[in-house]
Amino acid sequence: MAEPLRSSATKSGYVLPAIWSFPPFFTLQPNPSTQAHQLTLWSEIILGWAKHDRVFSVNADSPEPGEVFTNGKIQRRLLPPALRQVLAHMAEQGTAAPESKGASTYLLYWRKPEEWGQVIHDWASDSGQTGTIMTFYEITDGDASYTAEFAGLPAQLLRRSLETLVKKGKAQLIRSGDGEGDGVRFL
Repeated sequence: MAEPLRSSATKSGYVLPAIWSFPPFFTLQPNPSTQAHQLTLWSEIILGWAKHDRVFSVNADSPEPGEVFTNGKIQRRLLPPALRQVLAHMAEQGTAAPESKGASTYLLYWRKPEEWGQVIHDWASDSGQTGTIMTFYEITDGDASYTAEFAGLPAQLLRRSLETLVKKGKAQLIRSGDGEGDGVRFL
């Protein structure tokens, strides 16, 4: 008799749904409607795990892209071609985006750039940074922001988030020649 499916937890405590213990879940199914549902389930698992563990990107070609992609108890893992398909699905849904055109690394939008932009702008307003120029480093890794929700945000996701503020007239990007010292003025 087969053992019933049970939810599991990652080492960090993220609770995975019971479907994660079902061996066929780790192989993309050929039936279009089954596969569509499977892609949605994988997207939900990835975004939940990423938010729980503050993971901002996944490289589909990495031998160890993240603990949710391997289930040692059932000896299954989501192979790179399937992971690329899941990430492409997430990009179509607006919950992920390739770091650059043709890249195998995808930014995970467990919070969309517009949402991050608003969180950052609220922080800038609340902390008296309106009108001042701040480097990207100061925003994500500086002393003033080390406890902020966006601490550690990757530069590419920060830039995309700040660009949403620029479109709303709430910020002005300031580019350095080499890209290392880029900054922003909050309006």
